[in-house]
Amino acid sequence: FGTQAQLRGCINDVHNMQRLLTQNFGWPQSCMRTLTDDNPSAMPTRGNIEASLRWLAQDARPGDVLFFHFSGHGAQQEDPNGFEEDGMNETILPVDFKHAGMITDDHLGELVVKHLPEGVRLTAVMDCCHSGTGLDLPYTWMGRGWKEETNPYHSLGDVQMFSGCADDDTSSDASSLYGAAGGAMTTAFC
Repeated sequence: FGTQAQLRGCINDVHNMQRLLTQNFGWPQSCMRTLTDDNPSAMPTRGNIEASLRWLAQDARPGDVLFFHFSGHGAQQEDPNGFEEDGMNETILPVDFKHAGMITDDHLGELVVKHLPEGVRLTAVMDCCHSGTGLDLPYTWMGRGWKEETNPYHSLGDVQMFSGCADDDTSSDASSLYGAAGGAMTTAFC
C-alpha cells in the first residue's frame, strides 16, 4: 500500500471476503483476524501473519470450520531441501519481506495444515501469484483430474484450497460490477 509494488485490489479483496463471510454466511466478526497494510495496528507483517495463522489453528476441535484468505504478492524461491517437483517453494510476501523474508508453502503448511485434528475443516483462498500448491496439499485439480503432489502435507483435517493460478503462473486483477479493483479469484467468490 502506497509503494511502487502496490497491488490495486488487495484491501478491497479482504473487505469483500469479510463481507461475504459475515453477511452471507453469518460468521461473527469477533471470530476473524484481519490484516491489511492500510491499518497500522494490523499490518500483514511476517510476525503478524504467522501469529494469526497460529491463532487460527490452535485449539481447533472436531466440528470447527476455519477459513484463511490471502490476497497479495506471491512468489517462488529455491527449495533448499529438494522436495518440490519443480525445485521451487511457493511463497507469500508479507509487507516486511525484504528484511523478514518470504513465507514458504512449507511454513504455511506447518502453521495451519499439518496439525489440524480430524473433524476440522479448513478452506483457504490464496489470491496471489504462484499459489497453485500454496499449502502443499496432497492433491491438485489439473482440469481433467487429480494429481498427487510429490511434497504433500497430510492432515487429519479436511483442507481445501482455491488458488488464483498455478505455481508457474501469475494471478490476475479483476473489477467488480461497480468497477472496484480486486483479485480475479476473490472477485469470483464475492
